[in-house]
Amino acid sequence: MKTSHCLRIPWNALIAFLVIFMTIAACDATNPAIPSPSPNDVATVVAATMQALQPPQATPTLAPPTIAPTATFPLLPPTPVLPAATRINFLTGATAGDVTGTIQPGQSLFYVLNAAQGQPMIANVDSPNQDITMSIMTAGGTSLLYSGPSLKTLLPVTDDYYFTIFGGASSENFTLTVDTPAVINFVTGKNKATVSGTIISGGSIVSYVIYAQQNQHMEVDLNGVGQDAALTVWGFSDGQQYVRSVTGETTFSKKLPMTEDYIIDIVPSGSMVVNYTLIVTVK
Repeated sequence: MKTSHCLRIPWNALIAFLVIFMTIAACDATNPAIPSPSPNDVATVVAATMQALQPPQATPTLAPPTIAPTATFPLLPPTPVLPAATRINFLTGATAGDVTGTIQPGQSLFYVLNAAQGQPMIANVDSPNQDITMSIMTAGGTSLLYSGPSLKTLLPVTDDYYFTIFGGASSENFTLTVDTPAVINFVTGKNKATVSGTIISGGSIVSYVIYAQQNQHMEVDLNGVGQDAALTVWGFSDGQQYVRSVTGETTFSKKLPMTEDYIIDIVPSGSMVVNYTLIVTVK
């Protein structure tokens, strides 16, 4: 059975329409002065009624405006304010040097030294009253020593290192000593390294550092120096000395007691020029 599809008009609206239509018709029959509605008028009323019966159309919801995300930038650390500093330059061929001067109470003096990543640094400031201290930081602002008379550390970066010397209770003379040993590295597959150099007249200690492990055997030979230089060998971490230059030794041989960096100092005995060859074997 076929189902017919037609517009379903609510009864109350249809009745209201018929009442209006019959009233108009009655008025037309009883009162000739009132004109009869034209077909167009009736069609207009019907159209208006049908429009009123249509379900209201939903007002489209507007999407919220797209707001571009605010760009964010990482905060950069403040650039340290570096003081005007006197540069420390070692004598040719030397790895250590010192600075002497006089400092007043409450005064600060500034020095700077360039050194490489992985180098040891041994620094000390000395004075008669032992009340002068120093701070040490990189050019990038990393502090190695906040305040103290000495420092022994492996350097974190290749950079300029700034020393600030702080005056004590009275006017004093001071000596700042800095040693940055040169690193000895073995060629891959080799256990022996040879380095040569010259200590010029009036030169300071020349130092080298080599990493070795516990129970390895180390041999050090300092050749070509005669009685003009001698060896000091010591452990960087524990400070243990195994041979001292005051004994005049130019050779060293030992089974190593621990794993660490070992410092080899070539110490001149006078102010003459010293040409040397240093041979280090670790096996």
